[in-house]
Amino acid sequence: MGRTVDEAVARVARAAEWVLVDTVALDFACHRPQGMDRAGGSFFVSSSEVLRPAEDVAGPDGASYVPGAGRGHLFEMSGQGRLLRHWELGEDSVYQAGGLTHDGQFVWVAVAEDRPDSRSIVYRLDPATGEVEEMFRYPDHLRGIARDPETGLLHAATWGGRRILVLSTDGEPVDGAPVPGRRVDVQECAAVTALSPAGHTVTVRAVDFEIDGTERLRLYALPDGTSVPGGARLLVLEAALRG
Repeated sequence: MGRTVDEAVARVARAAEWVLVDTVALDFACHRPQGMDRAGGSFFVSSSEVLRPAEDVAGPDGASYVPGAGRGHLFEMSGQGRLLRHWELGEDSVYQAGGLTHDGQFVWVAVAEDRPDSRSIVYRLDPATGEVEEMFRYPDHLRGIARDPETGLLHAATWGGRRILVLSTDGEPVDGAPVPGRRVDVQECAAVTALSPAGHTVTVRAVDFEIDGTERLRLYALPDGTSVPGGARLLVLEAALRG
């Protein structure tokens, strides 16, 4: 029985060298990618197009946030970087498309205002038909989302990963807990050291993993965003697994 991706990730050393084995140009503007997962042979990518950034405003009671404006996007692309399908998500100030997940049948994605303690809309896409359905609205910023295949429940993280929520598929709270510690603020980015051939650090946003044989883990990553078609690159990196 082959190991799972989770087991392979656990066997990658913190100081592992990620080797850049390929780059793939995207033939569309991906803006600011946030999440990535696969269904069949396609990649699904959530992305935010910022038209007016949110602002921090200092006041007598501390900082407050003024909502920005933009568009949320969900892209389906091939492994060769070709845009296959595109959906626009969100409304007005609800444009930050966050982490997404494919549960084996549907793609789930949360779109929120770009500020804490705000609001979100959760969508469900059927890749077979291309139909997108608004499932529910939630009175907080949902940053990432995943579906438990055993219970069918949704697990979501709020702004900065400060709280983990368990929700039904119609948005009813089932469980939740704050994340211990006030000094950790989890966002969607990660950093890896890529060798290509000179070592350099790449900050990546949307990622997806794949087991390559028995001794290596493959990482697909979109490092940054661009509003120019062909300006973004999908990076393909590999790291050796510990014995």
